[in-house]
Amino acid sequence: MNVSQADQREESLRGFEAAIQSVPEVMECYLMSGEVDYMLRVVVAGTSDFERIHNQLTRLPGVARVQSSFALRPILKRTSLPLR
Repeated sequence: MNVSQADQREESLRGFEAAIQSVPEVMECYLMSGEVDYMLRVVVAGTSDFERIHNQLTRLPGVARVQSSFALRPILKRTSLPLR
């Protein structure tokens, strides 16, 4: 999930970062550069659970937009680095 904030003020970002800590389905949260402010990795039991989490995230401090996409199937997933 990608989260865009309404503004970039430090207090707004801190408010979101504090609030996201209380959402147990959020496994990872990254502050990003570029078009979105945060990237989240969430776990859900199904589509109705996803809808619940999506609605919960839209109510967090400063959130202007939540955008999501799903992986349909893995094509390639490497776990070792190509170091020589």
